Amino acid sequence: MSATGTVTGKNGCEAATFNGNEILTVSVQDTARMGAPAITLGQQEITLKKGDKFPINYNVQYNEEDASKVPDYGFTLNARIEGNNGTLLYTNDTRTSARDNKIEVIKV
Repeated sequence: MSATGTVTGKNGCEAATFNGNEILTVSVQDTARMGAPAITLGQQEITLKKGDKFPINYNVQYNEEDASKVPDYGFTLNARIEGNNGTLLYTNDTRTSARDNKIEVIKV
């Protein structure tokens, strides 16, 4: 199974242009357990190229059997973009259902 969609900017970073070699990581996660770390069910890393802009397409593969055990409220997507040195540049700041096809990120 896969989660497919786009990562978009919000709050003024919609037109951001990337320098190249930033890493976008999109994860499908089980976040249903209160106070416990998320369990990653699938993940895709995309190396951005110079001149890339939002929206950025993703396609994360995950095991449907594992995902079927997760309540809908805890079946979520996480996106983060890190610079060459590992510095967090963008992240999503709201719960995003893995059933959605759009993840909005903000500049950190």
